[in-house]
Parts: sequence; C-alpha cells; structure tokens
Amino acid sequence: MARLRVTVVQQGGVLGGAERWWLQLADATGRLEVTGIALGAGATAAEWRHRGWPVTVLPSERTAPRLAVVSARVLSALRRSRPDVVVAHGVKAALVAAPAARALGIPVVWVRHDASFSGRLVALLDRLTDGQVSSSSWLTDGRSTCNGIVLNPPRMGAPLPRDAARDRLGLHGADGELLLGMATRIVRNKGIEDAIRALAEPVAGSWSLAVAGLDDPAEPDEHERLVKLAAELGVAERVRFLGEVPDFHRVVSAFDAVAVLTRPSPDQPWYREAFGMTALEAMTGGVPVIATPPVDLVAGAGGLAVPPRDPASVATSLALLEDDALRGKAARAGRDRAQEYPAAAEAAGRLVDHLALAAGRPGAGHPAEGPPISVVTTVLDDEDGLTDLLTGLVPQLGPDDEMVVVDGGSVDGTVAVALRAAEADPRVRVVVEPGAGISRGRNLGIDLARHDAIACTDAGCVPAKGWLAALRRAFDRHPEVDLWTGTYRVLAEKPWELALAAVGYPSIDELGRRTPFVRTYGRFLGRSFDPSMPTGRSVGFTRRSWQAAGRFPEHLATGEDVLFGRRIVEGGHRAELVRDAEVSWAQRPTLVANLRMLRRYGEGSGYSLDRRLMGRDLARVAAYAGGSVLAARGGRRTQALVAGTTIAYLSVPTARALRGPRPIATAALVPAIAAARDLVKAHGAVTAAGRRLGGST
Repeated sequence: MARLRVTVVQQGGVLGGAERWWLQLADATGRLEVTGIALGAGATAAEWRHRGWPVTVLPSERTAPRLAVVSARVLSALRRSRPDVVVAHGVKAALVAAPAARALGIPVVWVRHDASFSGRLVALLDRLTDGQVSSSSWLTDGRSTCNGIVLNPPRMGAPLPRDAARDRLGLHGADGELLLGMATRIVRNKGIEDAIRALAEPVAGSWSLAVAGLDDPAEPDEHERLVKLAAELGVAERVRFLGEVPDFHRVVSAFDAVAVLTRPSPDQPWYREAFGMTALEAMTGGVPVIATPPVDLVAGAGGLAVPPRDPASVATSLALLEDDALRGKAARAGRDRAQEYPAAAEAAGRLVDHLALAAGRPGAGHPAEGPPISVVTTVLDDEDGLTDLLTGLVPQLGPDDEMVVVDGGSVDGTVAVALRAAEADPRVRVVVEPGAGISRGRNLGIDLARHDAIACTDAGCVPAKGWLAALRRAFDRHPEVDLWTGTYRVLAEKPWELALAAVGYPSIDELGRRTPFVRTYGRFLGRSFDPSMPTGRSVGFTRRSWQAAGRFPEHLATGEDVLFGRRIVEGGHRAELVRDAEVSWAQRPTLVANLRMLRRYGEGSGYSLDRRLMGRDLARVAAYAGGSVLAARGGRRTQALVAGTTIAYLSVPTARALRGPRPIATAALVPAIAAARDLVKAHGAVTAAGRRLGGST
C-alpha cells in the first residue's frame, strides 16, 4: 500500500488561507509522502519543515525572465524528488511548476484559490496541467477544465469552550462587551480597515475587534497604518492585534461574531475571497458571520451579508447581532450549514483520490477495501502458463473474490491444473467449453461470474504482488469509472527479445516520466498505455459497461480486447489507467513465432475495420512504401528528410534499448526488428480487411 509521492509548490512566506487549506488536508490523511518547493522563505516553509517534509526554498520572483530561472530550478528539484504528481498552488506556482513537470513527464495538478490573472493565462494553465482543483465553485466560471474538481476548505473539529478559548487568547473584556474576530493576513484587501471604521459608528459602540494574523511582506506598513487609523477614530483601545494564532478554529468560540470583509481594490478589481475558511470555522463553532460576497453564500442563514468597502453596513450588522436571540438563531443555522461541508478527512480523501488518478495510481495509499471481484481468464493448452498464473493470483484473492477459468478444449494437462486448483480452493471455478475462443471464453466466464466488478488477465501472465489490490482500490475509490486499463511488463533476455520489447510494446518505466516527445510519439504511433485501448493481460471493468459495449466481440480472434475498450469509451463510459495493476508477460520463444502472433494481431485490426486500429497499420505501409521511393529517387534534401523521419521514428525504441541490458547489441537490432514487426502486422491488417470487405471470413 505505497503512499502517493507528491511535491507541492507554493508560496513559502506568509501562512494565509491557501497555505492553511493545503496543510489541513495534508494533515488529515496518511496517504501522502510529501516534499515541498517553497517560493520564498517564511512561515509556510517553516510549517512544512515542522512536519518533517523535505523542503527546497527558491526565490519568489515576479518578472517573466526571473520566473523562467525559478522554473529551471524547480525542474532540478523535481529530478531529485521524483514524485508521482506535482501540486502547484496559485498562478505563480503553476507558471514555474507546470513547464518543469511537463518537461520531465510528471503529471501536474493546479490548485486555484482566487480569481487573479483570469482570461488567457488561466486557460493556458488549464491546458498545461493534467488536473485542476478549485477551492470554490465560482472559480470554475468560464473555464474549460480537464479533470477538474471543486474542493472547498474542510470543516474542522469543534472549538474549545468559550472561556478556555478566551484564556488561550488572553481576551477578557468588560461586562457587556461583544468581541468581533478576524483571522486574516494584514493587507488592505482583507477589509480590516472597514471593521475598524465600523467600530467608530455609534451603533457599534458595544463591540471590540481582535485581529489574528501576521503582517504580509507585500504590505509591510499596513499594520502600522491600521493602528494609526484606530487611534485617529478614537477606537484604539477597542482594537487588538493578536499576531499569528495557530489552529484558529480551536479558539473561534472566543468571539461573538467573526467578520470576513474581503474587498476589491482599484488595482485588483477581480479580488474576492474564494471560499472563506474563517467563515466555515466560525459556523462550525456556532459563531455568526458577517461577510462580503461570495462568502455570504457560504454562511447562508449563519451570517449577515454586507457590501464590500461599506463600514456603515458592517456597523449595522454588529448592532443587529447585539440581540442575544438573533445571535443564537444565526449560531444554530451556522452549525447546521457547516455540516453540509465535508470534514477534513473526507475532503483530504477526495483530494488524494484526484491527485492519484492524475498520476495513474488510483486509490494510492488507501487500504485495498472495496467490492469483491470476479477474475476471468481463458486458456488453451498452456498448463505451465496457467500454473504460473494461479500461483501468482490465488493468494491475492479476497474472501469474497472468485476466479473463473474457462478452458477452450485443451488436450494437454491444462484442465487438470485448473481442476486441482479448484479442488484446493473453492474460490476457483473451472468451465470447459471446447472450441471457445478468447472472446467467447471471456463472455462465458463473465456470464457465470457472481460479481459486478470484473478483472481479466491471461494465462502466460504473472500478476505482480498487489495486482488485484490495485484494481480493487480503483473500483472502490472511483465508482464513476467503468474501465480500468492495467499495465504489463514484457519479459526479455536475448537481444532480439529486448529489441522486440522496445519496438513493439509500451514501457511501464515511461509512465511516470512521459516527456512531451514520448507523449506525442505514443499518441500518434502507439506503443503507449492508452486507457481506452486495454489488453486482456491486465484490465478491469464493470458488468454494466461490458453489457453496454455489446460484450467482447466474438467474431475476432485477436484485437478483441482493444476493440472492446474502444466500444466502452465510445458509449460514453470513462476509462482510466491504473499503473499498479501490473503483470509480467513472456514473449513467444522464437522470433518467427512472435512475428506470426503479430500478424494475427494485424488480422484482428483488419477484421474489426476500426479506423483507429487499422489507421496506424495502414500509415506504416504508406510510410515504408513512400519512404523507400523518396529515398531512392529524391534529391539530397528529400533523402535527408527521409533519414530524419526514420531516426525520429526509431528514437524512442532505440532509447529504450540503450537503457536496458545488452544495450549495443539490442539497439543494433532495433531497425530490422521494427521493420519486420510493422510489415507483418500491416500485412495481416490489409489481408484481413480485404477478406472482411469481400465477405470472406
């Protein structure tokens, strides 16, 4: 149950609402292994270190050239931390983190806490990132996010009793004095000035103000300005600055009301509070809220709404809240309203699930709890392969799981292997259906399966430890997903095996490091793990999606699994990758046997007449034919273009070969193996399509 490795990029100086949001959620879950990149030193970076997180502190810059320098340093830090996913908080963090993470092929999720820098820049960051999190629903207005969710700040636990909270803060007012609280950074846009001016109004004469928060380096003189303002207005003795108050939610009960008065300014007309964590903390503690939009919508009947930059309205609200009955009514409404928001543990679970899905590790760090699974496998004359599969898989079955083995009429000892396993473990069931091919066998097994969560793998595959647990976590944490595409590692030792693995199959090792070139290569040329194009070696799906897709296509002997996945997605169902559902798979023992298998794969594509499946094979035929003609008859520039295209085409397989064992001998075989693989597969596709179109089977 490996935790999700996360690197968070965020402002490291002032500990504001956005920084508290992340800390509260990270503290509420044990599913994360966190490293931090702080943009500037200060309170947030110190909090990270206090939690034992490794922290890299980089400068907090503003200009584009300096941000580019910081991005390069972020790239270097990410190389060292090697996370599963990067979490960038705010626009500046996303600007430096997204390019660096993209260059390294690491998924990146952008968290947006306010409406700064709207328009094209926001659209660009949405396109650059693999997922988006907004701390309030209004931050999604006008955006076309990909894999975006809204995650409000969490509801924290109940506060201390009133007297204990006041003792902790050192607040003991005179009889009849009412106390207004604010927890905020000390900057102009937070509306502290409006609260001070409200105290000077005659109708608010019973109220005092206590401000919990640190000075902001961006406005170092604001604290002093507010103190002078209070003195000028004659309310200095009724205004206190408490400094930093950790865990404000624990002491919010010290106040008779809490104000969130965030306001726009001429230079920041877009500015408003994204959600208002302080408001939710007050509501949870039964304290009425005075709030400007849109936080008034969060508070509902638990507070009073006031326009921004309107001290008179704040004073009027304070006067109304002098009534004990009205305060009590608002307190009860606020408590009820707060219960509609998730507690910290629930919110943290949603966040980690979102990050883990973006990283291709759904449910990472969560116990393998979830639905019982029916594992279906088909087999024909492969007693050794079935033995290896049973040995690796049966120990992974849960008490309510089952494994359905469908034999297509084996004449060797395969059925005996299956029956011995069923005799030893009642969770194993055996069905013998002579003549049943792979698709027919899978459909039969699923018909007989007891559960709605289905997993498939093949004899000849050996599931890694945790294969079934990875699928179970995925089913459990994401019931909205209908197709889970697992991964497979191709076993190889001889140079030709290594070359064929590099040329013909995707690489698990590239999944967490999908650089832009590798992404582009995989998208247009295949040989990457595509959630919508699973293989029967490692796949999970729901019964409803299997039925909606029309079951596995029984007219295909090969390629049936990929076409099945395509039909699920085309039917409007969601497909996702689960990297941890890994099996190992051995290639055929000879090169000729592998080429025959590849030709049959091509025939499957041809018989399917699926445009995407056939398109790549036909494109390769055209490329080989056209490239040969151009190389033979073209001029130097044309020949150079053909050579460059060939090098680009072979670059990823060659790089894989050079990273593996016996690199020189393997890389030398890549061109020939690639040509043989492409041509036999294309031949199978073309001939099968011709037979299908001609009405012959």
